[in-house]
Amino acid sequence: MKLRKQVTVCGGAIFCVAVFSLYLMLDRVQHDPARRQNGGNFPRSQISVLQNRIEQLEQLLEENHQIISHIKDSVMELTDTGAVSPSGHLPFRSANGSWVLPFDGRPTFLAVKPQDCQFAVGSRTQTDVQMLDVYSLLKFDNPDGGVWKQGFDITYEPDEWDNEPLQVFVVPHSHNDPGWIKTFDKYFTDQTQHILNNMVVKLAEDPRRKFIWSEISFFSKWWETADVYKQEAMRKLILGGQLEIVTGGWVMTDEANVHYFAMIDQLIEGHQWLERNLGVTPRSGWAVDPFGHSATMAYLLKRANLTSMLIQRVHYSIKKHFASTRSLEFMWRQAWDTGSSTDMFCHMMPFYSYDVPHTCGPDPKICCQFDFKRLPGGRINCPWKVPPKSVVEANVAERAQLLLDQYRKKSKLYRSKVLLVPLGDDFRYDKALEWDQQYINYQKLFDYMNSQPELHVQAQFGTLSDYFDALYKAYGVPQGSRPSDFPVLSGDFFAYADREDHYWTGYFTSRPFYKSLDRVIESHLRGAEILYSLAVANARHAGMEGRYPVTDYALLVDARRSVGLFQHHDAITGTAKENVVIDYGTKYLVLFNPIEQERLCAVTVLVNTVRVRVLTEDGQTLPVQLSAQWSSATQMSAESIKRKDDPEEVKVQMQFIIYGTRLSKDKSGAYLFLPDGKAKPYNQKEPPAVRVVEGPLFSEVVAQYQHFEQTVRIHNVPGVDGLSVDITTLVDIRDQTNKELAMRLVTNIQSGDVFYTDLNGFQIQPRRFYQKLPLQANFYPMPSQAYIQDSHHRLTLHTAQSLGVSSLESGQLEVIMDRRLMQDDNRGLGQGLKDNKKTVNRFRLLLERRSINNKMMDSATTSFPSVVSHATSALLNHQVLALPVLPKRRGVPPLQTFAPLKSALPCDVHLLNLRTIQSQKDPQSPSPYTALILHRLAMDCGFEGQNLGFNCTTTQGRLGVWSLFKNLDLQLLQPMSLTLMHSSMPLANDSTISLDPMEISAFKLKLR
Repeated sequence: MKLRKQVTVCGGAIFCVAVFSLYLMLDRVQHDPARRQNGGNFPRSQISVLQNRIEQLEQLLEENHQIISHIKDSVMELTDTGAVSPSGHLPFRSANGSWVLPFDGRPTFLAVKPQDCQFAVGSRTQTDVQMLDVYSLLKFDNPDGGVWKQGFDITYEPDEWDNEPLQVFVVPHSHNDPGWIKTFDKYFTDQTQHILNNMVVKLAEDPRRKFIWSEISFFSKWWETADVYKQEAMRKLILGGQLEIVTGGWVMTDEANVHYFAMIDQLIEGHQWLERNLGVTPRSGWAVDPFGHSATMAYLLKRANLTSMLIQRVHYSIKKHFASTRSLEFMWRQAWDTGSSTDMFCHMMPFYSYDVPHTCGPDPKICCQFDFKRLPGGRINCPWKVPPKSVVEANVAERAQLLLDQYRKKSKLYRSKVLLVPLGDDFRYDKALEWDQQYINYQKLFDYMNSQPELHVQAQFGTLSDYFDALYKAYGVPQGSRPSDFPVLSGDFFAYADREDHYWTGYFTSRPFYKSLDRVIESHLRGAEILYSLAVANARHAGMEGRYPVTDYALLVDARRSVGLFQHHDAITGTAKENVVIDYGTKYLVLFNPIEQERLCAVTVLVNTVRVRVLTEDGQTLPVQLSAQWSSATQMSAESIKRKDDPEEVKVQMQFIIYGTRLSKDKSGAYLFLPDGKAKPYNQKEPPAVRVVEGPLFSEVVAQYQHFEQTVRIHNVPGVDGLSVDITTLVDIRDQTNKELAMRLVTNIQSGDVFYTDLNGFQIQPRRFYQKLPLQANFYPMPSQAYIQDSHHRLTLHTAQSLGVSSLESGQLEVIMDRRLMQDDNRGLGQGLKDNKKTVNRFRLLLERRSINNKMMDSATTSFPSVVSHATSALLNHQVLALPVLPKRRGVPPLQTFAPLKSALPCDVHLLNLRTIQSQKDPQSPSPYTALILHRLAMDCGFEGQNLGFNCTTTQGRLGVWSLFKNLDLQLLQPMSLTLMHSSMPLANDSTISLDPMEISAFKLKLR
């Protein structure tokens, strides 16, 4: 063993000398004037390559010391444990009773440049409005505001518009849910196709008529069934500015439960469809129905080159506060932005809903009189008992004055004299009659207003971008720029309440089975995208393009659209029905690692025999652990689990609790969480059945209760897999009535009233528990993680599915795991949550200790995961994919390793997608181009480094795309907007790209 150590150190020294000598030689070539003169004709591209090589050598030199150190530590550890196998086989038990695996001595290193740690602790630009401060400021009381129940009385002076007339843009719209009460196809057949068919006819009747449309999933289905004449008429309306496509995503995505991969993917799918079929580029975002709004959405729209956006469902107290300070329009800036590059102009609608009674002004009783679908004799009427009147010459003056009064009062809530007035509701304009009722009556009102100079108003139909363009013009600034004196805001808009204490926090957990399934399918889709793109590129490189079955691309397109459809704000939210079944079964497996780093982890496969041997392609045996699948309960005692490398013990107690629903009229449902008080402990008469499994790859404790089975597993594998506790909870509450099951972690971490949740798996949002708010208001969405921390430790609960989370007391984290509710909560669904399924919730619990010299540096508005936390999240959300391989007649198929990357990416760069772009000619066929989408992670370096199981290096965000892929030539490298609609000049193929922390960027590649 002593000799082995000497050889290791000597070998490392020789490597070090060789690298250093080569570096000096290259350095001399670069700086010797004579040599530079002789090489005066050296091509610039080769100089760039040489510079990249030099940087790589510098990196190698820096990392070499860490390699030698880890090799030495590994050899020492093997010596200390007496790890000598009596039979020569692995795994085996060492003298001290621990298991020794064949990869125990793998040398890995963590080489994070200090510059890559500065972002997390750097200063941020101050914003005028920070949502955490707003929450601290507001009382969240609900006094009666008069006609505007949740607001206040609005007054104005008649001469306010004498010098600058009021410009009014009435924007007709129809909100079409791709599945809610009816299925997507049923909605299309019954209503949506008629809306679009009428649109072609009715907008063409008068060029002054305008309309906006959002959901491309519906629009594309209509396009496929329309004849060429309708298609051409629709294209003419769009190009002529009468119809605007807003946002342009496949759906109007939820913003609480969705992962940013899927948010981007559905946006790309919609935008690519628009580019191919219509040649139009969306400019403005429109989100009237998601139940709360995430800052991530503003960032993604900004990266897609949209210039403005609109939101609606925001807590009524926040709307009132923003209205009183005239802050309903603002520049939405990411909390982590060090400048203003993420600023997105945002318009917040001020009133209760996006329907007509709540959009013309503060008094719904009056506004309802201008929803002409509610004219007497129709199927719907005005709840305020005053019906609309058709506009005729005899009443036009009185009607116009009444409406203008509402317009003026609404405009007083904003800073400009340009006013937006939406005109629509769910599935509106499905009858030709309504088009006539709305457009003809409103045109009469506009004509009268515009003909009376003393009214100082210019009213017209408009699109959303017509409104934004007029506002920018009024302030003399370019599209998307900040008008003078408009506030800058950072933060998000969760949780949403529409009235009283009715908080929409239940849907963060509703139907968790589908939330979990969605994340699994997203991971499979991403894996399929990457494999397909690489397979096609390698086929081209090998000259086998004609032999590769590119018809498979149609399956990929269908998968994108199915996943995109489920991101709809009534699908993944659990507020509509979806049924998806996936079944796998095979004997031969290909294992695909879908992340950009090497991975060492355990893979679980269900077998029906104890005689199991796992071989690699070259016949090497892999370590195996067999675990029984229990079919009945057996009473056993559990063992304690303790983190071995932390002398300071952190107590973590796991409790299970039950929430009921209140006894009053309003009860919890699919949307709302209305508990009957604090949670009560989960109790059952019999003690749980507990089993313990111990083995070389993992040890686990399984506790079986009446309504759930919990497995706590510790992996005995070097690296990320072994750094966190694996928690799996199989929940089955199908026999419960109005109950919600939660898991609560109780610790001695001094977290106070602050905790942290992620937004869409993209960024961390600090939260604060407020005693002044009802319990249900303190819950937030947790798409990928939540944590609590103090000056010594951080405890992170990573999740593989989106659920609702809170910290109701210092040192606590609790997550709602499932809900079974017997009644509707009066938000339109018309049913409770009674279709529960057995649901597996998967978590990782990560405990990290802060470095001795590194105190907690989080600001009040930002926080970032550690490198171990990022890797743990990737482990949980992008598991190794087991792909079935059909055996051939003559036995085992010829499987070979496919390693497409030349080396691992920097560990702060995430390969978000490698997406083959559709052909412009045939949407079911691939083009020669691929979209590379990268996200540079920001990380908190203030935690003690641990063995990640892979070599973790950073490069200050620099990456040579040309050097990424093995055996492929890069023939195009072109920066693009996030959804590939806007392009920059192509870069030299050997260019090094640079990403800022948190930046998501897209590039168009041609690989061959």
